[in-house]
Amino acid sequence: MFTSAKVRCAFNMSDALSISPRAGEAERTGLDGAAALGEAAARGWARQRRIERRHELELGPGLQFAFATENIAEPTQWSLEHARHTLIVHLDGPMRRLETRIDGAGRLRAAPAAGDWWLIPAGRRYLGRALGGEIAYAELNIDPVGFAALAPGLGENAGLAARMKHRDPFVHGIAARLAQLSEAGDDLAAMLRESLGQALCLHLLREHGAGAAARAAPAPAPVRLAEPARRRIEDHIQAHLDRRITLDELAGLGGLSTHQLLIAFRHAFGLTPIQYVLAQRLRRVCLRLRGSADDIATIAVENGFSSHSHLSAVFKKRYGLTPNEFRRQG
Repeated sequence: MFTSAKVRCAFNMSDALSISPRAGEAERTGLDGAAALGEAAARGWARQRRIERRHELELGPGLQFAFATENIAEPTQWSLEHARHTLIVHLDGPMRRLETRIDGAGRLRAAPAAGDWWLIPAGRRYLGRALGGEIAYAELNIDPVGFAALAPGLGENAGLAARMKHRDPFVHGIAARLAQLSEAGDDLAAMLRESLGQALCLHLLREHGAGAAARAAPAPAPVRLAEPARRRIEDHIQAHLDRRITLDELAGLGGLSTHQLLIAFRHAFGLTPIQYVLAQRLRRVCLRLRGSADDIATIAVENGFSSHSHLSAVFKKRYGLTPNEFRRQG
């Protein structure tokens, strides 16, 4: 479960999510006192780790997400220390023993349940020792500069507090949903992942920030799209329904950050960007189904869907019938 090879200044998502010490190193790098898993565990740390699968992706500037499954049937040690905030969520799988330590936050010896999570502030050292079965976990790495920019009025209070074996259904739910979406390649899934990442960061800032009390400060005026920006965004979407559309490009058209765009877009259009783009694509598909004899695979690809089957699944979920059935009914 717990994260990448030790990095001090920059995080490389291609690194392994955690490392086991070389032979004999376990005793030298142990947590204060005796080894959590005993001498037998220490002797086993030199064995090969087994990461079954891993998916890594960018959720936006300074925000990276990874979902992985790993076999920890052999005693395993994890080490982390780098310049980003790190959130690790245990999603599934048995862990019989776990001992964790975060500098400045103490040490905890308790096996996790699904939904438990750890939060390691930037620059803090984390050590963990574990033994169990095949586990699944999610990891979010957050650039502190971008994180602080979400709430510029908080200044130094925009940091995060260390957490060990914490529970928060909102954090668990978003991490699990991001894990489900980690392999999806369409642009709507990408926008949804980015939106969820923004929501998770804001939630952490508000509920688990080092200066959470500062949230009582007066809220800034809500962001709004000026009419020219609204038209630019609308025209851009209509002109590019056949290709990938990202939140970054929509935000650039409005002169906003992606977080500001999500707020302003809903106010201007009454929908999120994902909902609006999907609605426009389906509207155009319906027009093509009614007004042409083009095959459905062609209509799907020319309106931003990856295949006939992708369009059919989305279409039936929205309208209760397949594109073929829709066309037959006139």
